[in-house]
Amino acid sequence: MFFKTSIYRNKKKIFIFGALITILFVRERINVTNRANINSQDHSLDKDFFQRHLWPQQSTEQQLTCKLPRLYLTGHDHIEKYNDCKLKEEFGYLKNSHWYFNKTVISKYIDLECSYRNISRTDDFDLVLSKYEKLHDSQKISHDVIEVNCIESNKIKRNLYNNLHVQIVDRMHLRHKINIESNDQCKPMNILLLSYDSISRVSWFRRLPKTTEYLIKKMKTTILYGHNIIGDGTPACMIPVLTGKKEEELPSTLKSDPNGQYVDQAYPFIWNDLHKKGYMSFHMEDWPQVSAFTYRLRGFSNKTAHHYMRSYQLALWRRVQNAYFANKDDLCIGSIKRNKKALDLVQEFIDMYKTKSNYAAIMHYIENSHDGNERVNYLDHDLKKFLSHNFESGNLNNTALILYSDHGSRFGMDRWSNQGDMEERLPFLSIFLPNSYIRQNSDKFKNLQRNAQQLTTPFDIHETIRELTCTNKPKKKQEIRAISLLNHIPINRTCQSIGLSIHYCVCDQNWEFLNPKEQFSVQSAEYVVAYLNKELSKAEDYCMPLKINKINYVKQAKIGGDVFYKINFITMPNKAKYEAMVKFDPDEKKLLIKSTDSVSRLDAYGSQSKCLEKFPSSKKLTVDLRKFCLCKPMRKSKA
Repeated sequence: MFFKTSIYRNKKKIFIFGALITILFVRERINVTNRANINSQDHSLDKDFFQRHLWPQQSTEQQLTCKLPRLYLTGHDHIEKYNDCKLKEEFGYLKNSHWYFNKTVISKYIDLECSYRNISRTDDFDLVLSKYEKLHDSQKISHDVIEVNCIESNKIKRNLYNNLHVQIVDRMHLRHKINIESNDQCKPMNILLLSYDSISRVSWFRRLPKTTEYLIKKMKTTILYGHNIIGDGTPACMIPVLTGKKEEELPSTLKSDPNGQYVDQAYPFIWNDLHKKGYMSFHMEDWPQVSAFTYRLRGFSNKTAHHYMRSYQLALWRRVQNAYFANKDDLCIGSIKRNKKALDLVQEFIDMYKTKSNYAAIMHYIENSHDGNERVNYLDHDLKKFLSHNFESGNLNNTALILYSDHGSRFGMDRWSNQGDMEERLPFLSIFLPNSYIRQNSDKFKNLQRNAQQLTTPFDIHETIRELTCTNKPKKKQEIRAISLLNHIPINRTCQSIGLSIHYCVCDQNWEFLNPKEQFSVQSAEYVVAYLNKELSKAEDYCMPLKINKINYVKQAKIGGDVFYKINFITMPNKAKYEAMVKFDPDEKKLLIKSTDSVSRLDAYGSQSKCLEKFPSSKKLTVDLRKFCLCKPMRKSKA
């Protein structure tokens, strides 16, 4: 009897154990499937469709002036492992400027005591934290950013919850103070200017397939195939887009310049004119340590967008930076991925003002793509969902959506590929216009479609925004370098005619590889390094001289009647990868390099040049040496 009972019990245990294993297996399969949607390329999508839409469709006439390169849907396969948010449930949330507790969560605790403090900025680099106050359910919160802390109020005083919470607070009272001028002939549109850092058109198609397919098939968005960067890095894109000028054409805002001004004091930001038109404005960049207007520049003082999310980003970065650099960061704010939270804030801004006022939202998101595109795939689901919600709900019926990247990947595996140099210079750019606008402006829409196959730059985006918002400024004569994409761009526009350096130009570049071991190739690389060392000598007490370690390739092309060489090489002792563009002078029989802007660094320099932060401003270092400088050992210890 005992033996039979024992067998019965063992069978029962085995059955229960097997059932548990089955449940766990099914649950894990669901989790794996969910992660696979983010972690892998969606091979079920039609690759022919993406390749077809990746290539320009130029007319013969357009090709004669500026033949755009045909890039291939290759590479961009490496994907970083996706990690779920460590925190699964929030203790509460902000809604309509009130705090509400999550009853399901807090009911688990008997002795719970929560408090909060407000967080605000003094400038773009410092925060002010108020004293903690007791937090109640349904409490009115009038600040953009608060930090909530919850503990057990017993003898142990165990910390249970600490997180940032951010919201869009109604600021319509600011708009009421603005003198609005009506113009029946021009009806201003809302503007969504959303950008992601360092994503080429190829990488965008490969890593964001759901978003790309939705943009093309559902929204009938126009992809621009000849959108060309005009310089290195984010400021070279963002400053022209938001001001219509290059950094060099504006007063100095450099941190290293003792006479440098705040950017809002020196730059004619477009939102200044939008405010006069009655627009409400939103501006957000994540990663405050490297953002466009604060990395080298002095940042903003007070004349910002109505909703400037700097205090949130500063407070957030201070919380997560140690985990980020230790590779232990889940890229979340509480239980929400930070890239989704950024879109949630844009959505909250849209919902706040869509029935009250014209609005312009400007977002530049850096974190998932700046150091490499391995995390770009994580953006796809949330971005596509954001687009589909606003498109299908009618939120875009009077809104122009400009979705783009500042430049392609500047370093890492994607940049080192055979077409990496072209990808860097051809970032993704798309423009959505609602049907109501297209019906009333069919000629302008045709111009946009034609211009999508020609050479365009960030200056054109600026002019396009001005036209759509009725903030055009009268000009004495038409500038060929800055034309609204809704107007006719002359067929004869070239890189030379708009002052675009050949180093960045993508037109008509049929490169022929040379033997990197030949004498000419070696001399070319040595010439570039000698030039860099001459520039580094301006900070010779700080930076070590460079020497050639390896020449990866040398290639030549005839462009506009001149012969150019592109040299890819590695230097020591900084172990840096570079790509330089030099011109051959047939009269002098020698190579010429225009400036340090003609040399791109293809890997991250990190803290190698940190000592330059201590370079005396009185010496007025006018050349940016950060991508070339390796600090001398004595300077490293002082940096």
